Amino acid sequence: MILSIVVVGALMMSSPTTDQAKRIERLENKLMAPCCYSQNIHDHMSQEAAEMRDEVMEMVEAGESEQDIITYYRTKYGERILAMPDGKTGEVAYTVPVTIALLALLALFAAIFHSARNRNQNASASQKSVESLVTVDYSNQCSVDPSL
Repeated sequence: MILSIVVVGALMMSSPTTDQAKRIERLENKLMAPCCYSQNIHDHMSQEAAEMRDEVMEMVEAGESEQDIITYYRTKYGERILAMPDGKTGEVAYTVPVTIALLALLALFAAIFHSARNRNQNASASQKSVESLVTVDYSNQCSVDPSL
């Protein structure tokens, strides 16, 4: 009887509350697995990710804030541990590719416009050249001899 109370009590203490479970899941989705940085620790199945999940759960249950936990892992592993970089790093990480893509589109449109304009100018010059070849003055070549 006492053993069952101890086991039930231990199980109740080890399972996080609903609020804690939500915080744990949020944190697990914000942190990348340090073994390969290809997935967050919520989805990754490596030993390192499992250890981090356990650490996150312990920290949340101990009452640490999400920001404190993120700061701990950022200090330990660097910015790369974050799935979504924050601050200036996050701004650069998302604005640079967008800016490059917009500049590439602008360059593409400029090249298409320039090519179309050159094609029209070449066609116009070619048309004038053909017209000058076709328009020949035959008035001097056909003279009628009145003595005939």
